[in-house]
Amino acid sequence: MTTWLNVSYLAPNTIDLYENLKQMYVYCDVIEPQMVGSNALKLLRVIPVNASHQDQRQAKWEPVRAEYLRLSKKYFDSIEIQIRTPLGTVMPFISVSLNGKIVTPGTDTYPYKAYLEKLLSYKPRTLETQMRACTLWEKDTPGHMDEVGLDAAVFAPVELDVEGVGALAEDNAHTITIEAPLGEAVIPEHSRNLGLRKRHQAVADSVRKVLIDRLHIDLFQQKKFIPNGVDLRLRFNRAKPQFYMMTAVGSSGKVVILNMLLWVRKVKPTPTVLNAINQSLNSETAKYPLRRVEVKTFTIPAGTQSKISDHLFQGQMPKRIVLGFVENAAFNGDNLKNPFHFKNERVKKLEVSINGETISTRPYEPDFQGGLYLRSYLNLYQGLGKLGEDWAPDITLEEYKNGYTLWCIDFTKDQEAQLNKFHLIETGNLRIEVQFGQNVQQTLNCLVYAEFDNLLEINKQREVNIDY
Repeated sequence: MTTWLNVSYLAPNTIDLYENLKQMYVYCDVIEPQMVGSNALKLLRVIPVNASHQDQRQAKWEPVRAEYLRLSKKYFDSIEIQIRTPLGTVMPFISVSLNGKIVTPGTDTYPYKAYLEKLLSYKPRTLETQMRACTLWEKDTPGHMDEVGLDAAVFAPVELDVEGVGALAEDNAHTITIEAPLGEAVIPEHSRNLGLRKRHQAVADSVRKVLIDRLHIDLFQQKKFIPNGVDLRLRFNRAKPQFYMMTAVGSSGKVVILNMLLWVRKVKPTPTVLNAINQSLNSETAKYPLRRVEVKTFTIPAGTQSKISDHLFQGQMPKRIVLGFVENAAFNGDNLKNPFHFKNERVKKLEVSINGETISTRPYEPDFQGGLYLRSYLNLYQGLGKLGEDWAPDITLEEYKNGYTLWCIDFTKDQEAQLNKFHLIETGNLRIEVQFGQNVQQTLNCLVYAEFDNLLEINKQREVNIDY
């Protein structure tokens, strides 16, 4: 699957040492529990490279071995489990360094990276089976994404014709039986987010859950291996409960991590392969092409009807972006708001350009109130490279308007950003202009998920260099 990420988790079986981009076998260890409890502390874990010179280490996570958490969900009354995927929202700050060189800095936007990559990369059937089992994935109900109530469904009252029943009842020899179908079950208002209700059922009574997921880190999405002698450091920071839990007013709760494991794999190259690697490193570096992702935001104050951002990205320009709007309060953590509720906010114009040039000849001009937003909806699939394809993300036209409003813009000349190939790198300035049909009622965050082509290199002395 290449729509969003390269999600092939197995390393190639051969090593081509003569092409510009090499493939190298490496090794792995099992990391024992390091992050436990419920405190929001900065936690550091090092994967030491203490093997012999012939061993190689692998910095790749297999799809069901990447992250192993045993969680206990604490709640009272209507407290609910975190909004979307527990492993992505409980730990929003994950930084990665190789031999002291930071290759992925920790930011507070990691949960959005994890969420968007799941929503837009996997087939609906995969989300409903593997991701539901491994991460408690449940799709929030469009139009009800901020509802935290868990009230039980009630049946509508049914009127019955009882004419003549009274006279019959006076005769004790008769038993009166009235048969009528039940009315339709109705879920009360403020309790209609079915995705949240299902997650609540999964963790009812604070049951312990075993969850497994991969880390959404750029280095771990590429297919090549990291040689021995390169220490890999991962730093995890806990998020505050207000971000990853939805609770009723006056309630509180927390997630307690009882055990956390990280698995990596160890392989030992044959002497012939090892000798070829060492000889190649004498003359050139090992090269690792990365599809690097940055998620940035800018604020749109309440009362604003238009906004222009000129300096969100400077220098290297992204090859593709995904853009959406969430409430600032939800972004910062609010028990009553869903941080993954991408609202349409009555956007009436959206234009994105690089150095004054736009991919489309006209800006996007949806009319969400009038139901005229098909072009914006199809833009999401076109940017993902899935327009007209057999499968695409599970977002209908109506759902797009009510909580899944996202734009995906491909800046590559051949409109094939979804493919695993490098494109010409542009530098300059990215400009975003947005206009709303009315003054925004709440302060918003415009969230921009951006993809870049970059290269990481490791030389014979195990020095790490990056071009970003």
